[in-house]
Amino acid sequence: MIRRLGEAEGGQIFEDCQLIDVHYDNDKYVVLVKDFQKQYVEYHAPHFVNALGADAEKFAKQLGIETGLYPVKHQAFITRRLPKLGINGQALDMLIDRSKQNGFTNFYAQQFHGTGQIIGCAEPVVGVLEVNKDLKINSKEFMETVFEKVVNWLPQISSVGIQAVWAGYYVEPRMIVDPEKGLLVGLQGSGFMFSQYLAKMYVDKYLGKDVPTYFERLSLSGDGLKGR
Repeated sequence: MIRRLGEAEGGQIFEDCQLIDVHYDNDKYVVLVKDFQKQYVEYHAPHFVNALGADAEKFAKQLGIETGLYPVKHQAFITRRLPKLGINGQALDMLIDRSKQNGFTNFYAQQFHGTGQIIGCAEPVVGVLEVNKDLKINSKEFMETVFEKVVNWLPQISSVGIQAVWAGYYVEPRMIVDPEKGLLVGLQGSGFMFSQYLAKMYVDKYLGKDVPTYFERLSLSGDGLKGR
């Protein structure tokens, strides 16, 4: 839907491309991209939005911006199909357990309405130990810990098991939404829930429209709403 809206407003979407370099020259951003045909294309634009997740700090530094952000590996799982386990035949609401076990904490899980699968995640107690770790490898400790945890919550899972595990990066330690610096980064897991609204505020601020008073706290010079 988001892609269709962007194209309807005249935007272009490029697949399988890699950002190589960005710098500021004569009031324009100059962006070098390697496209899906392995050709190098240079773009010139009045505004550049760095919403590059785990790579955000790399390209911010190319523009002389220090964000202090770093990527931390978080691992996740999904079970096989299950009946709906919530109240009155509904899908199960989100479960959150903030206890610590085997080096992990903040376990959460929720159930898909369509398939009944349980999807969940746990974060490392010491995030710096997982900085830039290989996303292709899930640890034995993670798999053993989350399976034990979710089976304690939901014994039904022991009969269906885990279908898949994977990993991704959460960008720590704070949010930065700053149109003056071109930054929309550090959303952590909240990005899945809040990114569209944050992006709308980013655009509103850039266009000179009213934004909530707390928006200034999300700038690079603000505290990133650390008290949330």
